[in-house]
Amino acid sequence: MKNFGFKKLMIFIILSGTAALLYQLPYLRYTFYDQMAAALNLNDTQMGVLASSVSFASTLCYPIGGYFAARFSMRSLICVTLAGCVAVTVLFAFTTNYLLLIIIHILYGFFGIATLWSAYLSGIRSLGDESNQSTLFGSSEATRGITQTITGFCFLGIMNVAAAPILGFRYVLLFGAAITVVFLILAFIFLPQEEKKETVIGSNEEEEKYTTMDVLKNKGIWLTTWIIMCAYISWSLGNGYLTTYTVRVLDVSESVASTLGIIRSYVIVFLAGFLGGWLLDRFTYKGKGFILLFGIIAVLIAAIMFTSKVIPVCIGLTLVIAFIANIMKATYWSVMGQAGIPVKMTPLGTGIISFIAFLPDMIVPAICGVWLDAATAAGNVEAGFNKIFILLIAFSVAGIIGAFLLMKQTQSMDKKRVSEASMTPQI
Repeated sequence: MKNFGFKKLMIFIILSGTAALLYQLPYLRYTFYDQMAAALNLNDTQMGVLASSVSFASTLCYPIGGYFAARFSMRSLICVTLAGCVAVTVLFAFTTNYLLLIIIHILYGFFGIATLWSAYLSGIRSLGDESNQSTLFGSSEATRGITQTITGFCFLGIMNVAAAPILGFRYVLLFGAAITVVFLILAFIFLPQEEKKETVIGSNEEEEKYTTMDVLKNKGIWLTTWIIMCAYISWSLGNGYLTTYTVRVLDVSESVASTLGIIRSYVIVFLAGFLGGWLLDRFTYKGKGFILLFGIIAVLIAAIMFTSKVIPVCIGLTLVIAFIANIMKATYWSVMGQAGIPVKMTPLGTGIISFIAFLPDMIVPAICGVWLDAATAAGNVEAGFNKIFILLIAFSVAGIIGAFLLMKQTQSMDKKRVSEASMTPQI
């Protein structure tokens, strides 16, 4: 990062800021769950369906994103992403029609993944080398956190002064659309005008020597998928339900809960990104780092279930969980090198990894919504949250297993390199 010139720095900021907006506006429920439900007149199941709509579209678009990233310039894809986000967000601001809300969330999923995701990952990875990938991805996540923190507190201020929830939510969305326009202008100015990448049969381009079958046969693809799947569920469920948990179980006010949600979802991202990236690059084997992180998450989630009557302690635990989960989310893509995924496999590989790794996010939010509605109807909403927490613990245990296998894979690769080096004739 310290060797970045101005051009690289602007590319880094635009890529990170675009990702921040595209993964904030469709997920306002993380911070304003109860206000959003009231403004749109939705129950928990319907809120879960909207979340699953984004995830469903996103999952289907991951392979498309890899295809687009290999064939179109980063500038074109980022500009299309930002323009699409502006249009969809303005539409979102002026409707409460449930069917249209579902369509809007599907479109968010398309623009956030098909035209952005693989282009973003390839762009960030190409700005550094294998010695600083965790720092690079962590810094990008931190930059996203800075952007989301600033906009999040602006959103909170707008929501608090609005005369009614529906007006507050509308103004929040319009403000978000305006910020997106600013990044669209920056993208037009600063992103390099690359030529369209075309796939030519028989081409000798290094990027095209990898086929889908090559990707599927790469063991590192499956290990990376495993790690990301478990870590993402920890982050997604934690951010998605800890804010409303503090309102409905801990009896914290919506305004205070939203403030905690902004800290949990955005401020902590800044700290976790920079510190987590630096920390993971200190581990010789990133698998060891993830074993530790998954283990901490499992212990803290179990602790929350037994401290709901001690509100300050419980709130503190939710913040620590968010910190650990965001360290994992900020750095899980940095394991690609140690898993054995070549740099030139990144565009196609990230599309396939993401398609598989984020499959559970298609259905888990809807299931969690059903659990909460059923528990609320039974007069014990805490029981619904406990089911969510048990699911989180299960994914953490699975993550520990995946991280252990990643560590063994890296050690095996190191031994193979040492063995090949020792067999090379010395001249």
